[in-house]
Amino acid sequence: MKAIKLTIIILAVLLMITPVASAKKISIQTVYDTITQGETDWYCKYISSSSFSVYLVWNNPSNSLTLTIYSPNGDVYGPYYDADDGRIDGKIALNVEDAEHGTWYFKVYGEKVSGVQTYSLTIT
Repeated sequence: MKAIKLTIIILAVLLMITPVASAKKISIQTVYDTITQGETDWYCKYISSSSFSVYLVWNNPSNSLTLTIYSPNGDVYGPYYDADDGRIDGKIALNVEDAEHGTWYFKVYGEKVSGVQTYSLTIT
């Protein structure tokens, strides 16, 4: 029974870290990419300040993208949706305060996308 529980825990950890391990490292402020229905794009960036801003912009409110942020210690923020700011405009803008230093992960998900959607992700 203990072996089964251990196997389940190991599989859960592997499933959690596999997409993150393939995250694209962001060394500039803005990346430009495309996404399709059901696709997930991962990014990571080392944050050395106590606060930062994140902007996900796709400018097509008929498509829906989500943004989830993972802190260096594993805290999960989100997922955030276009309408979270009270407007559906193809933009998600967030400010993270009291940020710990380290590598943060950013997950962009194509929740409802017709065709291919271009987007930009800016972290300042």
